[in-house]
Amino acid sequence: AKGVLMSLDERDLTGKVLLTGQDATLLTCQDIVRDRQTMTIYKPIKYLAESAASFAVQIARNENGMKTENTTYNGMIDVPSILFDPILVDKKNLKETIIKDGYWTEEQVYGN
Repeated sequence: AKGVLMSLDERDLTGKVLLTGQDATLLTCQDIVRDRQTMTIYKPIKYLAESAASFAVQIARNENGMKTENTTYNGMIDVPSILFDPILVDKKNLKETIIKDGYWTEEQVYGN
């Protein structure tokens, strides 16, 4: 999204074209607040980390309890995959998602 944003800036189209991205970086969140980017994708890090740790322990213990309903083709085989639902974050729900989770603080995003 940053490369597209640079191109939009050069053409005076920033804020006039829907621009999405992913990763919810600090700069991305600031751009959303400033109406330079429309939205981003967010997956709560704490939830991902806890889930990954739980799955790693299950694998290390060779437990059969971990079941997946999804696979991802890696170019050679279908790999069992655990998919997490992304959260679409825009100006309306940034405080209730990213800031509430402590991913970024209100001061970092808004500069207050």
